[in-house]
Amino acid sequence: MKSYGAIWRVGIILVFICSIFLVNWESDRENLLFIGSAYSFAFLAYLLILRENYFSFKHLIFIALGAQVASMIFLPNLSEDYFRFLWDGKITFQGINPFDFTPNELIDRSDLVDKQYLTDVYAEISDLSRKHYSCYPPVNQVYFIIPSLFSNSIAVNTFVMKLLVVLTELAGIYYLRKLLIHFKVDPKRLWLVYLNPLLIIECTGNVHFEGVMLSLLFIALYFLFTSRLILGAVIFALAVQIKLVPLILLPFFLRYFPWKKAFLMYFVIGATVIGLGLTQLNSENIYHFLSSLRLYFQDFGFNAFLFDYYNEIVQYFTFYNPLAFTGPIMSFVVMVTILFIALWKHSPDWKVLLRRMLFAFFIYLIMGATLHPWYVIPLLGLSLFTNYAFATVWSFLIFFSYISYLTGYWHSFEARLVTNIEYILLLSYFIYEWRKGGSPFSFLRIDYYRQPNPES
Repeated sequence: MKSYGAIWRVGIILVFICSIFLVNWESDRENLLFIGSAYSFAFLAYLLILRENYFSFKHLIFIALGAQVASMIFLPNLSEDYFRFLWDGKITFQGINPFDFTPNELIDRSDLVDKQYLTDVYAEISDLSRKHYSCYPPVNQVYFIIPSLFSNSIAVNTFVMKLLVVLTELAGIYYLRKLLIHFKVDPKRLWLVYLNPLLIIECTGNVHFEGVMLSLLFIALYFLFTSRLILGAVIFALAVQIKLVPLILLPFFLRYFPWKKAFLMYFVIGATVIGLGLTQLNSENIYHFLSSLRLYFQDFGFNAFLFDYYNEIVQYFTFYNPLAFTGPIMSFVVMVTILFIALWKHSPDWKVLLRRMLFAFFIYLIMGATLHPWYVIPLLGLSLFTNYAFATVWSFLIFFSYISYLTGYWHSFEARLVTNIEYILLLSYFIYEWRKGGSPFSFLRIDYYRQPNPES
């Protein structure tokens, strides 16, 4: 029986790592049948690993590293965003501000250094990105600049960028472990996030920076919850400077900390974000940055559900696409709803605080116009501190929104059908968990980890 158990455990580890390898290995992103099947096997193995009590914390570290290595050795296959990252990094290293010029404005300049490398990178940047200024904050740009120091090889520089992502996530694991111990929770709980195939494939495999932002957020929360407010606020500002979405969480601290501490935290975060922003942004190019952001949050749509149907209903009564004003209206509704959840009632309990953040972030996502698969990763991180597993379920379902690559258009019948199925299943499961107070699967609940395992 012991040998059977060992074979079973080795088997699910191999299925997990090999499936993630295959998702990254398949260079044809239109081959959704193959990629989706491999992802499904990886996700099933991930759940079995979480459910398996035998694995110690050290075992899980090595499993995670194996999956990370499997995602580092290939160029990204599900997104071309990394070409824009490489472009921004190289031109910034040459002293050109990516918020001052679009790639289209720069490509024909004769004074560019490493022109052949930049030409090769430019050829792979999407048409939409070529004609817009960078929308990536200055601290995020550091992750683009450092790889440009190494070579003029797209493969080498992409690998370095992936390595920076993994190193930041390792720092996040270190401090999240300390935070969970502080909360008297078994630190193995953190593998709900860091073994999730979506995080590994999207953040390491396809170099999206939600994993970096989330890791910095975990570090910030550790210092905030252990009474090191200034340091926590500074690191929180770094997370904002990777992705702006942590700003959504700020109102919640006003009902957790005494108001003097909360406003001190807000001041430090604001001063740090502005100070770091001024390294590249100024009164002349701030509009370029904001206009590029607006493009993705209001003018561009992908995998939307509630927003998309709301927009179609409004469009039925008009003679043009009303996205320009339905976007701001929906944003206002989301903002008011989040503020209500954040300020409704004071509670010094970290469990209540983080649960409210989870539901607020869920509302922000589900009512958005653009929802790429990697956008769900911060929600998954917040769910770590609760008994709810709907974010884990969504991290599986949302991967199949990549059907838009197969159909060539995300509003096609097939893509809309998959999107509708995704959201119907998600909302049904969310309502079930809402009524039951958490997941029916004990190993996905934080209560399951309340008593720390001494072998961890």
